[in-house]
Amino acid sequence: MKNQVVMITGGAKGIGRACAEAFLKHGASVSLISRTTQELENAKATLSGKVVTHCGDMSDPKVVKAWFELTRKELGSPTVLVNNAATFLNKRVIEQSLEDWERVIRINLTGTFLCAQEFFRCAKEKSGKRSIVNISSLAGIRGTEKFPGLSSYVASKFGVVGLTEALAVEGKALGVRVNCIAPGAVDTEMLRKAAPQLKADAMPADIAKIVVFLSDPEQAGVVSGSTVELFTNG
Repeated sequence: MKNQVVMITGGAKGIGRACAEAFLKHGASVSLISRTTQELENAKATLSGKVVTHCGDMSDPKVVKAWFELTRKELGSPTVLVNNAATFLNKRVIEQSLEDWERVIRINLTGTFLCAQEFFRCAKEKSGKRSIVNISSLAGIRGTEKFPGLSSYVASKFGVVGLTEALAVEGKALGVRVNCIAPGAVDTEMLRKAAPQLKADAMPADIAKIVVFLSDPEQAGVVSGSTVELFTNG
């Protein structure tokens, strides 16, 4: 992964932060986006390597464009995109407002689409092997246990899996492989808030290893359109 330019959404903490650490160790440069300035500053101060940060909501097309422009200016054309950013709402269907529902879908699914769209545009301008790894969840996999109050999150993560398959088809002509990881319980702040009853054995670094593998054309080869389901202990 040496000399690769990696863009990571939700990169200031949790799985995104672990991915940044893993890619930097392999010689890549990374560009992180998050909605929290302080968390980004903390990440940049503690990560070793070339790191660019941008604060904003990547469900906003203008923010996404600005982030990609910054990355290209500071690091060069991106070769890897990790769509990790997500949010959740713990409200039963009958209690949700339309605004509640749309906010989760906008961040988890629309944000993934917008970032992939800009990444495809970069690939169209400059040829080369590229990769997108989307982070879904076992909540977005048919037949797995679902929890009350997380309907919008579940729907958004099903959408990420479907979007991955569609992107893989369109990305082939651009030299972009697109894959997805659907982990179960991972020890993150989001899990502790969304499902505190679950005790996770998997750590963010465990997911980051798989992200790096799928991103590396030397390791993953022609793998594209796949969703890796991780039934972690919880």
